[in-house]
Amino acid sequence: MKRKTIAVLLHKDDAAFIYFKYLIKLLIKEWKTRGLAVEMIRGTDRFVPADLIIPHLDLTCVPDEYREFLAQYPAVINGNVRDISKSTISRNLVGKDHSYAGPVIVKTDLNSGGLPETRLVGQRHLLRALTARLTRKGRSSMLFRRPNAVSWADVRQLYSGDYPVFSSLQEVPPEIFDNKHLVIEKFLPEVTDGSYHVRYCTFLGDRDTSEMYQSRQPVVKASNSTHHQAVPTPHELHEIRKQLGLDYGKVDYVIRDGSVVLLDVNPTPGLPEHSLMAQHLADGIFSKLNC
Repeated sequence: MKRKTIAVLLHKDDAAFIYFKYLIKLLIKEWKTRGLAVEMIRGTDRFVPADLIIPHLDLTCVPDEYREFLAQYPAVINGNVRDISKSTISRNLVGKDHSYAGPVIVKTDLNSGGLPETRLVGQRHLLRALTARLTRKGRSSMLFRRPNAVSWADVRQLYSGDYPVFSSLQEVPPEIFDNKHLVIEKFLPEVTDGSYHVRYCTFLGDRDTSEMYQSRQPVVKASNSTHHQAVPTPHELHEIRKQLGLDYGKVDYVIRDGSVVLLDVNPTPGLPEHSLMAQHLADGIFSKLNC
């Protein structure tokens, strides 16, 4: 029997793929131990026959030329995922005249702070973007303000760990409302005993794993967490994945009043803290290969 072949499609300008720590690299190793063949494709100039293809483009929106290229394959992971911008996936966006009275958080509309787009299109201003990171100021631990040297009207990228939180829409600087690169969401944290929590679900096909991270910081990241543990994946999250067409990736979420609040979607997740996760997830490919 001819062994199955998986193709992994990279963006033509993603020269740094070999240096970045992506989960897909561990999965490729696992698939090969399971007897699967893996072909790497860069750009859309070369068609390589395969039973299934995984776009690994690390972009918020899939360009049309890549969507057309993917359409040639019998099975496409995340084939229906075209746009993961906050303005597309978020259910909690608020605007200038919204009646919402609670705290809000400002994010980039582009995924992962907008930095992947900067890297892939070859711009040379990444350091400038990083120096524009916002810092916390003010009395409240929930209030984030920009340094005086940074104009909100000029902000295009933000490190996701520096997304600022304001106590209300009235506290949001007016320039933010007019900045098309930024969005404003209701800030709906999961808080227990004064600690903030965020949950990460990583998945492939019918396999998934969820972890919960705890921090004293309102914007929780693995880097500022004080504790993390495995948690069950809520059934509601499976439904959200179906609605978004997500076969592979990682989603950030919290639980509020017993319901899932989706925070972020990433179809090109980074390496897990332990390789056992990759071993577990790797078998999820068979649910998509029609073996």
